[in-house]
Amino acid sequence: MIRRRSLTETQRHRERREYFEIFQFDSRGDAENAKREKREKLNTSIISPRSFSGILFIVLSLSLFGCSRVEREQVVTAEVLAEETGFEIILADFSPDTAASGGRTAFEEIVRESRFVLIPESARPGEPVTIACDSDSIGAFDLHAVLLDYRGRWLTRAAFFDLPGEPALKTAILAVPSTAAFGDATIRIESNAGIIRELPFTIESREFHHETIPLDQENTDLRTVQDPQKIAESQQLWAVISRTGKEIYSDGQFTSPVESTRRTSPYGSRRIYNYADGESDTSIHAGIDIGVPTGTPVRACAPGRVVMARERIVTGNTVILEHMPGVFSLYYHMDSIAVAVGDIVELSAFLGESGSTGLATGPHLHWEIRVSTENADPDIFLSRPLLDKEDIINKLTN
Repeated sequence: MIRRRSLTETQRHRERREYFEIFQFDSRGDAENAKREKREKLNTSIISPRSFSGILFIVLSLSLFGCSRVEREQVVTAEVLAEETGFEIILADFSPDTAASGGRTAFEEIVRESRFVLIPESARPGEPVTIACDSDSIGAFDLHAVLLDYRGRWLTRAAFFDLPGEPALKTAILAVPSTAAFGDATIRIESNAGIIRELPFTIESREFHHETIPLDQENTDLRTVQDPQKIAESQQLWAVISRTGKEIYSDGQFTSPVESTRRTSPYGSRRIYNYADGESDTSIHAGIDIGVPTGTPVRACAPGRVVMARERIVTGNTVILEHMPGVFSLYYHMDSIAVAVGDIVELSAFLGESGSTGLATGPHLHWEIRVSTENADPDIFLSRPLLDKEDIINKLTN
């Protein structure tokens, strides 16, 4: 197909993500260096008008006789530079699969047949959401669930993985950020082939606790003094919780890591730190603080694998467990550590003893849950299973 593009059409084209192969033509001969560099960055093929008839013949031949060897992964998404070219040729998908499905591509067939459910269909900031899919064929694609707020802004993203014992079903778990604005939202299902589905979702309102924490000079220095080691430790921790593996060690309900229920600071609390020099700063609490004496046994909230066990400047003696793809539990300010990286631990396994190491104003355990890097409210994981397989299957089949 050959057509002349208007500037308005070109602008719209730039914002679309479509899957075709685009050939561009420069009718003015040699372009300026800047334009040549721009075309090279876009990986476009620039040819002279003399070659127009040859390329047109190839394209029409492919259209008539099929192009079964062209894989969809090889199809290029590119921007047409109308101000430089004026013409474009679009090589469409004429594969046998497309013809057999009445003009729909194999990808479009999968999209049409796939079914998705959200559990729950609304959640407050800090709460987890499970997304499930029942299509066998969709396993060929690299699927992700993306949470968008009412303005269409990206909030968080989670990868799909196989539901334990149900290879035909896929699930993803994400957590609504504690800073998310309430209102209508969207969970978009994306793959390496494009957008599959957009599911309506609601973020409910939630009020968070506010607290002011005075810090002595030592703790003030821990927060304010620039230290390359702190930066390196933060990068290492982020690399650990950003990992999305394939193993599932636990899909059930979590238990409290200590016996005490005394909370000295709740999840999501909006904090003001008053420094020793009179200055102040703010932060949001990513977990819950449980007030327990130094030496209290700290136990695994669920079966998992130890992915970090070390002392850190700010969080003190730290243990991190991986429970399933993208889901981690974190234990801070411990007095001692009894496990090592790589250990596989069972529910309630002894991890070490609580303490007040790192940035702490007194003995306590900071317990935190991360879901696809986003912090989540640990109390929610105490009240329901992480993956309710029966509920997922019922919703997908009814």
